[in-house]
Amino acid sequence: MSSTDYGISARRRALNIIWTAAGEYGFKPAFMAFSQDGKPDLYMNSIIGYVRKWYDREIMQELFDTIGVSLMRETFDGILWIGLENCAFEREVRERPVLTEMRLACAEAFFEQQFTRSRQQWMAQNSLVYALQSARWNTVLGRGPGLVNPWERKLFEELTYSGEWDARQIAEHTFQILHRYFHFSRERADRTFLLRLKNGLASFTSRVLPSRVMRTEDLIFAQDESGNGVITTRKSKNTGPLTAAEEENNRIYIESCFGLPLYTREESTQIEELLCTGGHKDCHIYFTEGRQSAAENADIHAADASSSDALIRKTILSAQAQSERNRIHFKEKRHFYENCITRLAQQIRNALLVYPQPAKLTSRAGQIAPEQIWRAVRLNDERIFTDRFEEEQPDFSVDLLLDASASRLQSQEMIAAQAYVIVRSLRLCKVPVQVCSFLSLRGYTVMRRFCGYGDSDKDKRIFDYFAAGWNRDGLAVKGAGHMMQTSPSGNRLLIILTDASPNDDRRLLPDRSNGHHISRDYSGEAGVEDTAAEVRTLRKSGIQVMAILNGEDGSTEAARKIYGDDFVRIENIRHLSDAVGNLLLRKIEKLTL
Repeated sequence: MSSTDYGISARRRALNIIWTAAGEYGFKPAFMAFSQDGKPDLYMNSIIGYVRKWYDREIMQELFDTIGVSLMRETFDGILWIGLENCAFEREVRERPVLTEMRLACAEAFFEQQFTRSRQQWMAQNSLVYALQSARWNTVLGRGPGLVNPWERKLFEELTYSGEWDARQIAEHTFQILHRYFHFSRERADRTFLLRLKNGLASFTSRVLPSRVMRTEDLIFAQDESGNGVITTRKSKNTGPLTAAEEENNRIYIESCFGLPLYTREESTQIEELLCTGGHKDCHIYFTEGRQSAAENADIHAADASSSDALIRKTILSAQAQSERNRIHFKEKRHFYENCITRLAQQIRNALLVYPQPAKLTSRAGQIAPEQIWRAVRLNDERIFTDRFEEEQPDFSVDLLLDASASRLQSQEMIAAQAYVIVRSLRLCKVPVQVCSFLSLRGYTVMRRFCGYGDSDKDKRIFDYFAAGWNRDGLAVKGAGHMMQTSPSGNRLLIILTDASPNDDRRLLPDRSNGHHISRDYSGEAGVEDTAAEVRTLRKSGIQVMAILNGEDGSTEAARKIYGDDFVRIENIRHLSDAVGNLLLRKIEKLTL
């Protein structure tokens, strides 16, 4: 079936569901609902039909149109349909009790859905809608919403639209929510629409919508290489390079969300010229320790802010909430994790037995060796000194690099705990260790350093780890190599906690030196190939590179292409000490060759 035929068939099935629920045929709905594989969503298309059936059409269309001209319309659409789903369900279920079973099935399918690239796009581009949608389906299944961030909890509570409301009440409540939480104004929306027409951006939308409920005008149907259906949306007409103003806005956004830069503007430019080359030439890399400016801290809870400020504030509050969850998780299992630290430290000490240590040579001068004094008394031997009395310390350092992309959202507490266990174990063995995380947003690969080689007092900052966005693994590996230049040791090891699934929304540029004459999506084989190339480059510079895959996450085949045999999958946290200890032993043995 061609893409065109596939699209016509999928649209027709979705329309039939909507028309049947509405009890009206032939109209063009403003929205349609599809799962990420392109199949019509039975429950949500029914909800779209019930909204048509129960609520004044002119009022609802005015609501859709007003939201539709906002630059944040994908976010607002997602929020609106979380509310509409609730009130339409409450209104219709009185006449159609079977709707309860359909709703439960939809909620279960949401959590059972396999994690795919399109799902990560949703989470990366609009984590707020994802969190709110997760909360709704959690409550449908009889669970708590799972929202820790107070801002998100309050917003979610206001999205419980009542089945008793009419269209006017729905519209007014929606506008109040958008104004209260995002400072959206209907008057400004009208002016924004005129400005967008002037700039030729009237049909601008993001590349992938965050919700399965999509505006009909934006839908594009296609098929992947396996013949499976996929849903995308219209591309922005503004596909050229970003303007200087847009670049600066993105930089400010990254700094506001993730903290002050580690380097000056001039130093950052020089580093990007060195690292952002080849397929990464249109990307940026941003190094930070996560420190917010005093002004930013003061603005986090400010009431008077723009929509962009609201999203920044939401990101910061979400990060703080995740940090608290990480700490609570570790505290609740402290006894177990402390045992892991003790066991792994012993595994590392065993590995160090094969590593050459500084020798203490007897001499007639130097520092006295008390255990040799008897030789002077009994044997008249003057060699009771050592000419070198160095503390036995391994001449290698370890860097830990944590994938912090949206694909790790369900494992954040575990990843933070594992990283802390590894770091404390290495510290006990006097091995210098540095820890960074990486994620990508708006073309920036953000490298956050939690603690440096000599910062044992900062190790608990690892619990500030949180996940969001994409993961451009190849550029992150280059960034890690740059950070490792400050290592105090002659030998360097890099351990990457990853799912071995590189995935970024910024494409790989053509790189003729590598035989690639067209740009490619940074995912799948292209992402794996790029990451493997950067790992090989690090190894040629003398850095040992290895990877840890957690649980069932990630592809063993991809990991093998990237890291060869230098990776381990930890199926159970109880195996952490032995797995990491054995991996380090193999790498330390290579240092002795």
